[in-house]
Amino acid sequence: MTIIYLHGVKVRDPQHGITLGRPFMRWLGPKVARNSVPAAYTPVYWGDIAARFRWNLASRPRTLLLKQGGGGVLENIGSLRTSRSAAHASVVQPAAKGPLLDGAALAPDLPVPPLSAVKPIARGDFLADLYLAAAPDGAEGDAIVEKPRTAALADAAASVAARWDEITAASSSDATRVSLLMQAVESELSGGLIAQGGFRDWMVKAGEMINRAGHMPFDLLGGVMGELRPVLNEFVAYFSGDVMAYLNQRQIAAGPGEIPTRVLDALANAQARKAATGEPVVVVTHSMGGQLLYDALVHFAPLDPRLKGLEVDHWISCGCQVSFFAELGLFIGQPATSAPDRMSRPANVARWTNYYDANDLVGFVMEPVFSGVKDLAYDTGYGLAFAHSGFLARPSFFEKVAERLESQP
Repeated sequence: MTIIYLHGVKVRDPQHGITLGRPFMRWLGPKVARNSVPAAYTPVYWGDIAARFRWNLASRPRTLLLKQGGGGVLENIGSLRTSRSAAHASVVQPAAKGPLLDGAALAPDLPVPPLSAVKPIARGDFLADLYLAAAPDGAEGDAIVEKPRTAALADAAASVAARWDEITAASSSDATRVSLLMQAVESELSGGLIAQGGFRDWMVKAGEMINRAGHMPFDLLGGVMGELRPVLNEFVAYFSGDVMAYLNQRQIAAGPGEIPTRVLDALANAQARKAATGEPVVVVTHSMGGQLLYDALVHFAPLDPRLKGLEVDHWISCGCQVSFFAELGLFIGQPATSAPDRMSRPANVARWTNYYDANDLVGFVMEPVFSGVKDLAYDTGYGLAFAHSGFLARPSFFEKVAERLESQP
């Protein structure tokens, strides 16, 4: 199998895609392989030629309570990714439903249920959630897309979850057990020992999270809703900026622009490998990566001699806006098709599966607009902007994709 990954908006470090190869290779690599040929993984990076903000988004107004605008970021809202600000601790509402702890609701001021309440199947997701909430370094903003090292969180959380019983057997205190689990996740991400003082940081933060997790926010009230503006405003700024940057440069007089060229190169290499080994080609796109792939497949690939006979065996999209772009007629050479008719899946794609979270601000379903695609709901457990990248943080998402590839190769 050849796995191609196209990232979405706000990624500004090529290490994001490189590091994300760990969960891709862990779960997808062993699936649908043929002739015992090892899987290959190719991330396509385009963040270096995406939007650039000349004043570092200083144009955003500051909010009243925490003065978080103009470059500040209000962090970690959603599920266990709760705000660290003490100003919010007394106004957040408890989660109406605990997505990882047997669905049990948590009332204010109650401690986290015992770790024994976390089912084995949910341990990986729980650890990923807890890490994003409790990381001593702050995990500011959206750690999955902004901190390349954290892109491997799903793989690290799954590795530690497999050693859960061994790790937690070292203590009878849940606070200590949590710190040991978090220390193990950090070690997995760091590729070795935690830096001096790291264990103490985890011990302190674990105790804090044990006390605060009863306040996992479901929503924020009144004026505090305004404090969401920085994180949402920054997300929208990067999203619209990257979209406009791509549309402005995707095609030049001589042919495809630099971004489509990188996608076409990856497809050409995968096609050559498929011709030599028979290995299937799987393309995974997140967010804006879906539009990049669609343009490449439908408009540019037919004009590229290297891609004659191209077939992508399975396209996996998540947090996707391809249908939204189609509704607006934004694709090059798009036909005039409109409701009640639907557009066809790209002819050079054998199967297309789209994952969406109803809480994702910019994630869309494909089936109402395209034929030949299957929409599958996936609840990241996050809300607001974090649901958009939440797919990539969860071991269970990669497991579901692997199962889909196995059942629909």
